[in-house]
Amino acid sequence: MHRMRFTLPALAFAALALTLGTFGGRIFAQGQPDPLQAPKVVAPLYVVTFADVFPQNTVAGTTTIKQYAADTRRDPGIQRVEVIAQVGGHANHMVIIEVWKDEASFNKHESAPHTLDFRAKMQPLLGAPFDQRFHFLVQQ
Repeated sequence: MHRMRFTLPALAFAALALTLGTFGGRIFAQGQPDPLQAPKVVAPLYVVTFADVFPQNTVAGTTTIKQYAADTRRDPGIQRVEVIAQVGGHANHMVIIEVWKDEASFNKHESAPHTLDFRAKMQPLLGAPFDQRFHFLVQQ
């Protein structure tokens, strides 16, 4: 009896896993896109970069990021760029949100002189490495 108590749930779980493995793929195979996977071509491309500077570098870091945003707004393919800072006495934690027409536009921007200059100026101010993440718009 004691052994049966553990065997039954294990069998039920195995049956459920087998059923989902067998039929789960058919849900998306019927023309429904998988909402958890990025499309093959990501356009527009959303780029979110977290930039944390040491507290004593907040003014210099903010000035440098504001100049970067102004320069980036002139790049071909940029649709929007915003810089936000954390509230509650943590203005040294900033986030850069960029929306690019496509990945090719973003890649050109990454090698632009003003982008390279920005990264060089920010490097000694940073308390942590840049954390840059790429996103796609989830259509509803």
